[in-house]
Amino acid sequence: MNRKTTLFCRATLLMLSLLFFLPSSFAQDYTRWTLPAGANMRLGKGAINEMQYAPDGKLLAVASSIGVWLYDTETYQERTLLTGHTGSADSVCLSTDGHILASGSWDGTIKLWDVATGTLQRTLTSGYFLTGVRLSPDGRTLASAGSSEMGTGIELWDVTTGTMRQELSPEGYPEVLSMDFSPDGQTLASSSSSDTVRLWDVNTGTLLRTFNDEPAWQYSAHINSMRFSPDGQTLVSASQAERRRGNHKFYTMGLWDVASGEPLKRLTVQADAVSTLCWSADGQTLASASQDGTIQLWDIATSEPLKVLTVQADAVSTLCWSADGQTLASASQDGTIQLWDVVTGVLRHTFTGHTSSVSSLYWRGDGQTLVASYDDSRVRLWDAVTGMPRHTFVGRTEDGRSLSSSEDRRAVSLSADGQLLASGNDDTTILLWDVATGALRQTFPSHTKRVSSLCFSADGRLLASRSWDTTIRLWDVATGTSLKTLGTPIKTLTGYASDSMDFSPNSQTLVSGTQLWDVATGTLRHTLTSHDGGISSLSFSPNGQTLASGPWNDSRVVNHTIRLWDVNTGELQKTFIAEDFGSVASLCWSPDGQTLASGGGYVSEGCAGVLDSKVRVWDVATGELQRTFTGHTGEVLSVRFSADGQTLASGSADGTVLLWEMDPQKR
Repeated sequence: MNRKTTLFCRATLLMLSLLFFLPSSFAQDYTRWTLPAGANMRLGKGAINEMQYAPDGKLLAVASSIGVWLYDTETYQERTLLTGHTGSADSVCLSTDGHILASGSWDGTIKLWDVATGTLQRTLTSGYFLTGVRLSPDGRTLASAGSSEMGTGIELWDVTTGTMRQELSPEGYPEVLSMDFSPDGQTLASSSSSDTVRLWDVNTGTLLRTFNDEPAWQYSAHINSMRFSPDGQTLVSASQAERRRGNHKFYTMGLWDVASGEPLKRLTVQADAVSTLCWSADGQTLASASQDGTIQLWDIATSEPLKVLTVQADAVSTLCWSADGQTLASASQDGTIQLWDVVTGVLRHTFTGHTSSVSSLYWRGDGQTLVASYDDSRVRLWDAVTGMPRHTFVGRTEDGRSLSSSEDRRAVSLSADGQLLASGNDDTTILLWDVATGALRQTFPSHTKRVSSLCFSADGRLLASRSWDTTIRLWDVATGTSLKTLGTPIKTLTGYASDSMDFSPNSQTLVSGTQLWDVATGTLRHTLTSHDGGISSLSFSPNGQTLASGPWNDSRVVNHTIRLWDVNTGELQKTFIAEDFGSVASLCWSPDGQTLASGGGYVSEGCAGVLDSKVRVWDVATGELQRTFTGHTGEVLSVRFSADGQTLASGSADGTVLLWEMDPQKR
């Protein structure tokens, strides 16, 4: 063997070795995949909306709040992330040959992707905010379902040309929750937020038949999921209608004869309401998942449950079966995807990293760790260098008390040293947690009604709490004793109460809504009287002399507007306005006080509303908008500068945290 041949062989072996090890090393880089301009890292994969196996079973497609993730089911590695929607990717489906993937989004678009290359082939623009997409078995027709201010409906598209063939939207038709093509592609079934399943002729668009699920209550019940059997002769539907036999509560799934529309049998589910279901490829077994996390496998011939899969997680939101019938994939609201061996019931693998809405965000003192609280009662400590989670704890006590829900996202606060986390409970108490261990340190008796907002003082000695009982209380963190109550806060002039609070850097002033309070005396110092609508976000400047405020998500506020106030006098100093529609969901100052960052929120406008998911950076001295970061698909609920001011972290309702690099020349 000559020298050239030897070198060639060695090079070939080296390349093969690198390719062999590529999946495991490449998987760690998903924190930097398809990042928006200006961002250098993404923490979290977003919430899971829907899943589907590729026909060969080697790929699992997951529609998430930030795009579509493709997982390799043989190596258990992330393969790619498909992004391009400006809203959450709520639905995903694959063609029967596995070559084309369709994703539908709340942004009103359908995107068709080449699975092999990950390239976008076509974008279809719908007239609805989309909640579901389905491809016909022959891949020629795509059905999309959604809603708008004018109502709801289903659109049928020609995949080859990208044109809409027809729209199915009978008058008064309720929200579409589920769709499925028959195996021959001639019929489309849709279920709704009423108690009905409708069958449509795909070629003519005419309504063929309606199945009524006879809810137990007087009102209509959602049919959460329904599917054709593989032979097309049977349709199964699951309703959330609660049924009772004496004191016994149960739910049911109905099996229907497609040809006649007659009910065949009803399966009794002893668990909670069924959220999703799917058939095995041979049609002999049905899998159902309930909102309490129970997965059941049913023998269709006997109508008896074959097996129960124990999911050590939250409610299961979506299921899908591999084509060979050997594996069932389930996704839970805790952000895990589990692959089950159907024969043995053994868990094969768990994908992690998916995350729900980020409620609040803080940097710890080391500057390399981010603490994020989520609306699923979880708190994650992220390594800001590697993008990997360092620690996760679930804020739940043994008696079932937990961190506040997303409705009260401000009822969570981290101490300045990053050691303690306070959370308002679903009852009237305040819970104090050890961030490092997740252990409950202390319980404050709190208010007479639910806590809506919490805030630690800068020195960590005080905790302020605001409640639905309209009072503000100050607590001694070390002893858990109540120090004083700051009266009954008045509302803003327009009648909107605000739950946003912030302590001044010297811990001597507390702002709550439009009111500035003297902490030592408990007296009201100033009321901010020049604000349109309520206040959604507040932040003191580092020197404590200026207060920044953002408006409530009210349709009367047509611009992303920020006001700066003189803390000593309560007078308005200046106003920043971005010339696009949106509200301010979050605010923060840079450490040097020269820059202000704001996160966009949701603005109510009729039935639909307008989403502002931008992060804006302002020059405080001039009031000029310096930079606009675009990349989130949900409200930006929290923004935080790092201690050196070089990195801006933004936490969003899309479940992710983006780290933005601040250019010193533009600060």
